[in-house]
Amino acid sequence: MAQLVERLHEVITVERSGFLLRDQDGTLDEPAGWPGLAEISARLSDESWFEATLNWAVFLSTAPWHDSEVTLELWDGPPPDDTATWERSRVQSFYSSSGMVYLSEMSGSGPPSVPMDLRRDAGEWAIRASSRPGSGWNWPDEEAAPSGAEEWRIQLWPSTGIDSGLTHAPRRTSTSPSVRKYVQTLSRLCGLPAASGAADRSGRSA
Repeated sequence: MAQLVERLHEVITVERSGFLLRDQDGTLDEPAGWPGLAEISARLSDESWFEATLNWAVFLSTAPWHDSEVTLELWDGPPPDDTATWERSRVQSFYSSSGMVYLSEMSGSGPPSVPMDLRRDAGEWAIRASSRPGSGWNWPDEEAAPSGAEEWRIQLWPSTGIDSGLTHAPRRTSTSPSVRKYVQTLSRLCGLPAASGAADRSGRSA
């Protein structure tokens, strides 16, 4: 049976009815054969509300602008199927070049201090997105995005099936070039000390 490796809880502001999951490397041409972000975004519709590709996944919300709770999960194999408890659920293929992925607003919000670390570079993953109505609209401040409209869960696991080597794998440290790159990005964009190691903390893991 597959086991949960890590879980992160986030709040993302949905803009223009959408939000993103991205690898820190962004748009790349290799490996070949994966469609670009513009192509998968053009596919979005009521029937195709979630698409994924090389370093990007894009999600279509049921409301144009709001704060949505999103749970990110990393599993060592296909997680239990509980799709009956969600209004929408769909699985796609996703390739992550650095293994450091995080949620992003459509306008390109900065990276969080603790991303999801997939524990490896250059990996192909299965990604399941599920969504359902939230606890109910809450809009106490018209200057801020409302909340409670919707909740999401995004699950990732190896495309090859169960990988026991991932089960108890710790988050990578700054000895990993991908982690070092992430920490350097945080230092440049967010003013954090480059040696702080923010991205290699276990932080919000389960």
